Amino acid sequence: MHRKLATAALIAATLFLSGGVGLAHHSVAANFDGSKALDVTGKVKEVAIRNPHSQITLEVTKPDGSVSEFFVEWSDKNALLRRTVPVSKIRVGDKVTINVSPSKRLPNLGYFRTATLPDGTVLKDCGFVAFRESVAKGTKITC
Repeated sequence: MHRKLATAALIAATLFLSGGVGLAHHSVAANFDGSKALDVTGKVKEVAIRNPHSQITLEVTKPDGSVSEFFVEWSDKNALLRRTVPVSKIRVGDKVTINVSPSKRLPNLGYFRTATLPDGTVLKDCGFVAFRESVAKGTKITC
């Protein structure tokens, strides 16, 4: 009897504790409006290419001269490396224009689409579907 009770308690505790992990992860489509695009121009304050999500922080100068931060969320480090996105081209201190899908909830947050670098280079992330198709075809990924 004690063994069954202990097993049931262990299963219940595992389900309870792992439930938060599933709720903690969020979908891009749930948080960002993919039907809209917004250009944000600013000086790169921080580039954090990491897991589970990467982030670029921009210092954006408003029309009144004040500066605010805009946060650009991006894919995880592993996916960006697999897709050979040259993330090292985005450098702290550079003035860039990043095109984002705006957040549905926060005015200073968006999801990366493209970045126009100081030299005019447009940095793109073709995404997982293009990566998967290039692997299946045995070709180099192209956007």
